[in-house]
Amino acid sequence: MLRKICVSLLLLALTLPIWAGGSKDAAPAVQPEVQPQAQAQGPVLSGKKVIVADANSTHHLNLYVAYEKGLFAKRGLEVEIQQTSSGVAAVVGGEADIVFNCPTGVITPIAKGQSIIIVSQVKIPCTSVLVVPVNSPIKNPGDLKNLQLAGLSNTCCAVIAIRDTLKSQYSTEFELVALAPGAALAALEGAAVKGAILEEPFVAEALLLKDAAGNPKYKTIFDGHSDANGDGTIDKNLAGEDPPCRTINANTTFIKDRLGDAKVFIEAIAEADQIILANPVASDIVAIAHKYVPNVSEQAIINSNPKLGFTTHLDTHHLIGYAQALVNQGTIDTNPGDKLFAPEFKGITW
Repeated sequence: MLRKICVSLLLLALTLPIWAGGSKDAAPAVQPEVQPQAQAQGPVLSGKKVIVADANSTHHLNLYVAYEKGLFAKRGLEVEIQQTSSGVAAVVGGEADIVFNCPTGVITPIAKGQSIIIVSQVKIPCTSVLVVPVNSPIKNPGDLKNLQLAGLSNTCCAVIAIRDTLKSQYSTEFELVALAPGAALAALEGAAVKGAILEEPFVAEALLLKDAAGNPKYKTIFDGHSDANGDGTIDKNLAGEDPPCRTINANTTFIKDRLGDAKVFIEAIAEADQIILANPVASDIVAIAHKYVPNVSEQAIINSNPKLGFTTHLDTHHLIGYAQALVNQGTIDTNPGDKLFAPEFKGITW
């Protein structure tokens, strides 16, 4: 009996390493799963709709392209475009989140401490130029003295720039007749004014008009391309070299509380910019422009779209210059300087 017990213990001792996992044929220990490194997250969206207050213009074509081609939607951003002629007031009042607007129309409420801030550029340069009849006696900038010219308003970027250049370099001033582009062109047609400061596509529309003999009725002067007095020298652009045009502006509370939404919105606009710039006269781009701005002919859109230099990069230098011009004319008391621009977008759009 004792011998049997000893043999059993010996066999147990010999097999114990196998049970304990000591054999080279034993299954390897299970290793902990290595988790992939977390991916960098993009802007966090609020899930709320972004309201854009908009006055129809081909200068806002990047907004329409981003919307129509689903560039907002593919980023998970719901955008609603609301048509209004009071977009800045809607954003200041919190009824809308974003507005595309002439920067001088936004600088004033910013300077007065209202709830709006510049986020991004829309396009550069300003396309506004002086349109006159082809037989106009205006040959030199000095000839504009005391003449009545139609233009959007005294705070329009182009009107400010042209007026400042005439005053500082030619000691000349003109009288502005404040009219919207369509009405300004009508006033020019009726000879109620001697010229009109128009922007695209209304410039293109004016240049398409013919007289009874089929000849062009209008031309542009002092735009950096013309030769008004026929001396073989190209006219200086009275509005300056590549002056900035519209900006994207947002309610300050919207930026504070929904920064992710704002950043994704600008990302989509930047993608739309590239699509347009690749072929501004592509049939789908022209169709989108005409859908939102039906009161302008397709040919005028085709002729003017290549002049719309869409970009999100802010020209802060010239925009601050516009603010100083508003100070000089007494519209605002002080120049906000860099406070015009959303600090959250420094390094992104400026």
